[in-house]
Amino acid sequence: MNRAPLPLLMKAVLAFISLLSLAACATVESPGRAQQLVGNWRYADQIQSCHYSFKTDGSFTGEVKLRKKLISKFRGRWSVRGETLLYNYVNDTLGRIPAGATDRDQLLEITKDSFVIQAANGERRRYVRIP
Repeated sequence: MNRAPLPLLMKAVLAFISLLSLAACATVESPGRAQQLVGNWRYADQIQSCHYSFKTDGSFTGEVKLRKKLISKFRGRWSVRGETLLYNYVNDTLGRIPAGATDRDQLLEITKDSFVIQAANGERRRYVRIP
């Protein structure tokens, strides 16, 4: 009795399921959402303010002020994958963020004039578009 075809069929089914699983986990660029973020944005609370300028070529610049004192002035590359805003820092002129550092924020909402992120520490911030 030859039972070889059944194990081959099972292996083929298992391989197919594995490929489907990998495809489901793959991240997908979100050009529509990214296009909505192009421009200049500001967040401010009682202690700090953040300014980001996202450009169409995937680059960004920004700065952070703590109690109105500039503590970080940086540039890098950005992208949106699914619901996540990704940052790859290239340079910080004040040395606070090392070159090659990465960060990610969960995009909770995007409108024409604002967007809301949830940072890795759980904080939510609303950025407003500035001219």
